[in-house]
Amino acid sequence: MVELTEKRLVSLLWVLKNKGKKWSIYELRRGAAAMLGKDDAVYKKNTRFPIVDLALTYGPTFTFVKELEKNGILVKDPKTAEYTVAKAGDVVKLISLARPFSSLKTINFHSPLDFSATLKMIKDSKLAFAFTMFAGSELYRPYVKTDQVHVYIVEGEEEKWGKYLLSKNCLKAHKSQANLFLIPTRQKAFFSEAAKIKRFSIVPAPILLSDLFSFGGLAEEQANFLMEEWLNGRL
Repeated sequence: MVELTEKRLVSLLWVLKNKGKKWSIYELRRGAAAMLGKDDAVYKKNTRFPIVDLALTYGPTFTFVKELEKNGILVKDPKTAEYTVAKAGDVVKLISLARPFSSLKTINFHSPLDFSATLKMIKDSKLAFAFTMFAGSELYRPYVKTDQVHVYIVEGEEEKWGKYLLSKNCLKAHKSQANLFLIPTRQKAFFSEAAKIKRFSIVPAPILLSDLFSFGGLAEEQANFLMEEWLNGRL
């Protein structure tokens, strides 16, 4: 299996954002750096010399592209030397296998509100968030009745969320008794590339789909439907 680092995951998000298009390795490198909110040359305060983030330079990006090409995920145009994704759905499945939803750290709360009211409470927090799992998918297509809300938050803002939720009578809970799950992440792209539905932020479609696939059961059924919508440009 192809190994996914934080920066490689962002590269895949850029590739899937541009599914159906041809691109160069240089364009991928620049696009992924932009999603991360930085470039490969970062200037430190009061210095004239850049600090190079090696994971964002051409060499590692070239290596990753070649790995994906070898595994049949990318196809190279022999005339232009540009690449395109072979099967976008396979990339989503790759992400779900390399990044199992069950392995993600969560901070668990119990909300006294129902599903819709909890979504609104999160939206009204004035903090960065991006819904996933059924909290995200139900906004696209109502499918299951659940009170569980999963939401990505910015790593480092856990204390702010804790204070806000306590002010809304949400209490920390054991995972088996919780219905609100905060997932801290350093991935800026989860927020900057989030979809907006009724002013609710939802993680980029590839992450939403991979989370649903990884969870299995009804979540996987919902993922299969939404995958077709996404592949056909209807999501």
